[in-house]
Amino acid sequence: MNRIALYMIIFSLAMMSCEPEWEEPYQVYKINKGTHAPLVPKISSLQSETLVFNAVFNESAIYQNALEENQQDINKLMGFADCNSKHHDNSARFGWRWFEDQLEIHAYCYVNGERVVAYIGTVELNEKVDYMLNVSDTQYIFQIEDEAPIIINRGDVCNIGVYYMLYPYFGGDETAPHDISIQIRLTY
Repeated sequence: MNRIALYMIIFSLAMMSCEPEWEEPYQVYKINKGTHAPLVPKISSLQSETLVFNAVFNESAIYQNALEENQQDINKLMGFADCNSKHHDNSARFGWRWFEDQLEIHAYCYVNGERVVAYIGTVELNEKVDYMLNVSDTQYIFQIEDEAPIIINRGDVCNIGVYYMLYPYFGGDETAPHDISIQIRLTY
């Protein structure tokens, strides 16, 4: 059995065995108008090689940047820094953007200081979506729901990783044009 098929089976089993009730509490991450990020109450690290969470975007995820070319920028959802380094050196995150009237999800990584982005799929507003990000010795494996996994090669500069968590962040050079709220429930 190839590695991708194995990860898909593990993800499916994890989702069946850990499926939270919709009524379970979610953490709401609110990015206020004119800012890049919500206030996160603590710094934390990922305690495994797999990050699993549910997220719900509402209508506040629909936005228009001031500069048209910035509409293609990818905002960040959740992920972690890797290789005992800063997140602009080595990291893996899910990214999102409102683009061409849909909410797109992307893999968003820095590998040895180079940004690597790959489209994963689209999600509906107001629907709970399952996300999984797995790190192996050589790869980051991204998956949402039943979409095919997206694999990005991991940097070759680290032998061990301390994974500090990365939380929602809006924009690149523009801040949030209005308040944006994202509900996230970590399920690891």
